[in-house]
Amino acid sequence: MSSKIVIILKNDGTITTDANGFRGPICIKETEKLLAGLDAKCQNRRLKAEYNEQKVVNRAVVKE
Repeated sequence: MSSKIVIILKNDGTITTDANGFRGPICIKETEKLLAGLDAKCQNRRLKAEYNEQKVVNRAVVKE
């Protein structure tokens, strides 16, 4: 799944963001970068269930 952040600029001057395809706190880091470019700061944040998911990496060691 690809990662993307949707930014909605509303007529009342507020901004809504929706980060999709991210796991863990990287979504906040990437969203904050984009908001900084808009000279905007987060006032209210709701985290999705994906925020608490961790990427699972399986590693194996083959012994000879």
